[in-house]
Amino acid sequence: MRTEDVGIFVGPHNGKALPNPVDGVMVVKIRDEDTAGAYSMYDNTIPAGSQGPRHHIHRDHEEAFYVLEGELIVRVGTRTITAPAGSFAVVPRGVIHQPSNPGAQPTRFLLIFSPAGMDHFFEEAAEGRMPLQAAPTDPAVVKELGAFTEKYGCEFAEFPPGP
Repeated sequence: MRTEDVGIFVGPHNGKALPNPVDGVMVVKIRDEDTAGAYSMYDNTIPAGSQGPRHHIHRDHEEAFYVLEGELIVRVGTRTITAPAGSFAVVPRGVIHQPSNPGAQPTRFLLIFSPAGMDHFFEEAAEGRMPLQAAPTDPAVVKELGAFTEKYGCEFAEFPPGP
């Protein structure tokens, strides 16, 4: 039995605030090093009418969404999930997906990646303001964006045709 004082506590106003690379704001609550690489977690708010990031795949991470306020739409493969407050959606690694908020109110949700590793992605994206929402047409930007996402095991992809 361990008796030392251990554990992590992050208060409601603590964490590292970052501009969401698409739109809105996110707060890094649990970083990679806090969990020895097991997972990372973000308090994320996206505004009403947000299309979210472009459809993408994480080759190395599961991505989970726990909706705190509002409603999140999560497109996963050929399925579209409407997730109101209290919902939990998990996207397995290797599956194309896209979260969005087409509604009239902001949506706030916990974003969890397992294993950890995405906090560096979000920090670097915030610094460089990578064009993660719209598909760039400038070949130099396309190349830079491809190298950036590849570094974090991500890639933009097209959804398969629906049923």
